[in-house]
Amino acid sequence: MTKTNTVPQPRDTDELVRDRVLERAKVILDKLFARLGTVEDDLVARRHRAALGGLDGIEREINSLRSLLLLLP
Repeated sequence: MTKTNTVPQPRDTDELVRDRVLERAKVILDKLFARLGTVEDDLVARRHRAALGGLDGIEREINSLRSLLLLLP
């Protein structure tokens, strides 16, 4: 008679790395959405300089997100 293995098997390392990369990408994306929401509020309130400030450096965050996603197989 065979016995069922009830001990959980370790997850594949690639899968663990993929999960971690996707978690980090989601954090960056959430921050980007928050920033863009603030920029939208500034534009609606006709505060174009505040909107420009909110957009300053956003390319760096987008590049970080892109770089993380390029790590995925």
